[in-house]
Amino acid sequence: MIKINFSKRLRKVLLLSASFLLLFQSCKKEGVLNPEFAEDLSSASFTDTTKIVAITEIGDTILADKISTGLAGVFRDSVFGITVASTHVQALLPSNSLVFGTSSETLTTDSVILSLEYNGYYGDKNISQTIDVYRINELLDNSTSYYSNTNVQTIPSILGSKTFIPNFDSTVRITVPNGVGGTNQINLDPQLRIKLDNSLGDEILAESGKSAVANSENFVKLLNGLKIRPRDTSGISNNEKAILYFALTSSNTKMTIYYTATSQSASVSKSIDFPINSSSARFNTFSHNYTNSEVEKALQHTDSSFTYTLAMAGVQTKITFPTIKNTFKDKQSVINKAELFIPVATGSYSEFGFAQSLILASKDESGVLQFIPDFFEGSGYFGGQFDAASNSYKFNITRYIQGLINGSQNTNGLILLVSGSAVKANRAAIYGPTNPINNLKLNLYYSKTN
Repeated sequence: MIKINFSKRLRKVLLLSASFLLLFQSCKKEGVLNPEFAEDLSSASFTDTTKIVAITEIGDTILADKISTGLAGVFRDSVFGITVASTHVQALLPSNSLVFGTSSETLTTDSVILSLEYNGYYGDKNISQTIDVYRINELLDNSTSYYSNTNVQTIPSILGSKTFIPNFDSTVRITVPNGVGGTNQINLDPQLRIKLDNSLGDEILAESGKSAVANSENFVKLLNGLKIRPRDTSGISNNEKAILYFALTSSNTKMTIYYTATSQSASVSKSIDFPINSSSARFNTFSHNYTNSEVEKALQHTDSSFTYTLAMAGVQTKITFPTIKNTFKDKQSVINKAELFIPVATGSYSEFGFAQSLILASKDESGVLQFIPDFFEGSGYFGGQFDAASNSYKFNITRYIQGLINGSQNTNGLILLVSGSAVKANRAAIYGPTNPINNLKLNLYYSKTN
């Protein structure tokens, strides 16, 4: 698997949620569509038989850093196989020059808790799974680019773990010290709370008033970061477990040390939060095993009745129109409208729902993914949103098809990706161009210019 370069805008769409597409309406080029592209189709000719070749291929690695949603968990189904997601985070100081107690006090860790606020899931939330936390053994840098296949060194021993059934609906009630000898009861938003080894708390408390806790730049050299990953990655039955989503930049996502400060006269329970926020290094990594899945068959390119697209740097669909330039080479035609109709398979192929939106891009001669010209007309024109009425996605690719015919667009094909691929576990099973039930096709309206 190779890394490819992404245009800056395309990288953002892959990182962010589908709603991010709406922001690109402001990127629309000045002016309006040329008259020949207007959708007055009353006198236009129509065809939906343009030859399409659609294949499933292994996706390229993607940039998966500076994310607001962390993914951790494992999920298996008969269509896409096994997917494993891990997230990596960096806790920072709440303020500079921390002092946890006076020089006459003895500081003892009571517990260290990693709190991860839930932000959704993909799969079956009612099945138990175990999440392990490892301490990263190399420096993370928020200015560094981290890819979906980044492998960081970790200390081999597990720092903390929890076996649980996720609860996305109920608040969590906990008791916290108030810092003056008493406690308070507070309710927290639904979250996963993992107890880490007390030795980590002791190590940090021992740095009270020292340079390691003078600022976050020094502190990250002490702690480095935490890797959060599922323990069970094999021996899973179909449609079991889930990829969990965590709100990494929420104020509820943090590491907390609960400790006791003991002096000759008293013992006082205290706590201190180490936030995980937009200044933290944070990224997701993914691995996929397609053995004995429908995707494994599709990768052999022996059957074009189905094709597949999977987020998390999984598989993608490549679409080409090998005969269209020849078809129109002597017709001096203008494309009035070219709509790519992408029907998705239902039933067991979509048991856990559909991706809200897909992205259609092209590769230039250097292998760099780029938006096609139609994208810049805005999402209302370009499309890509899931249409529940027809169980399909539709893209207006009029300018792209006209460019193919005129020779201004390369013939490397289109790549179909899941929007928000770095922060979502969604997928799409697509009826291919030869499927007898429903099929991928190009609805093409054109007019002759002479």
